[in-house]
Amino acid sequence: MKHFLVGILILSLAVLSGCVDVDSVKSKLIPSKPEESYIQATRKSELVFDETTRIVLIAVHLNAYDEQKYPHEKGEIFFVDVYQSAQNSKGFLENGYNLKLSNGESPVKITRLQKEDLRDFMLSNAMRWGEYYWVEFAPQDKRVQDSLMLVLSHPKFGENTLKFGFKGLSKEELRGKDK
Repeated sequence: MKHFLVGILILSLAVLSGCVDVDSVKSKLIPSKPEESYIQATRKSELVFDETTRIVLIAVHLNAYDEQKYPHEKGEIFFVDVYQSAQNSKGFLENGYNLKLSNGESPVKITRLQKEDLRDFMLSNAMRWGEYYWVEFAPQDKRVQDSLMLVLSHPKFGENTLKFGFKGLSKEELRGKDK
């Protein structure tokens, strides 16, 4: 406890004396707007079988990350970062895994990316030992968008759902759907 108090005292004195740039310290402790958006648009799933994690999948819903750049009208777009415990040259889809929306829709396009294909921000957040994919689904109606779920499954290892947690439709919005 004594060391903790001494550390706080030293940090306080450094800040007060101007030796430490407060904005620099703050930027390391508080995420920037793009970082916060990335965090909010990201979900993680894993499939565990026989006490072994078989796959870890991290999906970023790019429409939620940056709606200006990825409008819903062009489809639901995900950046998917995958780690498989059984390392081989095959991608996770060739190893029996499946990715679809909870309404049963399959992707219209899946593109495997190389590390050099990743944009700066995705590159800094991607697992260095992962596989990377750009996954596109057809545009979804508002009701599906508001309850969007991505389902990762394998015939032997089971399935898991990534819930992106968008708001539900209000009664006013539901009434507007009838017209």
